[in-house]
Amino acid sequence: MRNRSRFASRFILYPVICVFAYFTVIFLSAFPVAAVKGENYLEYEGAIYLIEGVVGLIAIFIWFYFRKKLQLSCPPCSAGKPLDWVFGTVSALAMLGVAFIYFYLATHMKASFVEKALKDYDDMMQVRSASDLDIYMNVFATCLLIPILEELLFRGIIMEGMLELGRPVLAVVCSSLVFGIMHGQPVQIGYAFLAGMILGAVYYLTGNIVMSILSHIIFNVFGSGIYLLFTIPEKTENVLTIVQVAALVPFAVICVYLIIKRKKRSSEKVTEPAGNRSLVQGRHA
Repeated sequence: MRNRSRFASRFILYPVICVFAYFTVIFLSAFPVAAVKGENYLEYEGAIYLIEGVVGLIAIFIWFYFRKKLQLSCPPCSAGKPLDWVFGTVSALAMLGVAFIYFYLATHMKASFVEKALKDYDDMMQVRSASDLDIYMNVFATCLLIPILEELLFRGIIMEGMLELGRPVLAVVCSSLVFGIMHGQPVQIGYAFLAGMILGAVYYLTGNIVMSILSHIIFNVFGSGIYLLFTIPEKTENVLTIVQVAALVPFAVICVYLIIKRKKRSSEKVTEPAGNRSLVQGRHA
C-alpha cells in the first residue's frame, strides 16, 4: 500500500501540482503587461515571457532553498565532464532533427485534422511583438530563462521524483508525456513529447541538470531565437537541417555508450563487498 501511495504521489500528484503552478505563473505574468498596455497586451509577448521566466525561476529557487534546509533531495548539478557537454550539444541538435522529421511527416499527411492542427500551430507561432525591444526580451526569455525554468521543473522536480522509485524508463516516458501535454496545442504536444524524451535521457544518463538545460537552450536558440533576430538564407537553413538530422547518429551512439557504462557501474556496485561500499550512495554516485 505504501508503494502505491509513493507511486501515485510521484507519477500523478507531483506532476499535477507542478503543471498547475506553472500555468498559474503563466496566467499571472500577463497581468502587469495588461495593466500597462491595456487591450493590446498580447502584442507584447516578450515582456510576458520575461516576467514568466523571472517569476517562475524565483519561485522554483525558493522551493529548492527550503528543500535544502530540510535536507531533502534536489536535482544534481555539476560542471560536468567533457563527454557530458558533447552529449548535451549533440542531443540539442538531435532534437532539432527529430522536430524537422516530425513536421515533415505531419505536413505530408493527407488528414484534415492534421492540416487544421498545423494551421492553428502556425497562427499561434506568429510573433506578436510591437517593438524591437520586445523581440529582444522574447529571445532572452525563450532562449535562456524559460529553458532553465522548464528543466528545473520537468526534469529537476517531476522526473527526479519519479526516478526515486527506481524506474528510469517509465520516469523518462511519463515526465515527457507531462511535458508534451503541458504545451497544449496538438502539434506541440507531439514534438514536445519527443523532445522531452531526449532531454530526459540527457538528464538521466549524465546525472546532471546542467546538461539538460544546455540542450534545451541550444534547441530554443536554433529552433526559434536565431529566426527572430536574423534572416536565415535558405542554403544556410538547409545545411543546418542536414547537420541536425545527422546528429541523431552520434546521439544514439553516445546514448548506447552511456547506458552500457551505467549498467557496468551498477553491476560493479552489486558485486562489491559491503565493507568497501560508501555508507551513502545516491542515484548519481
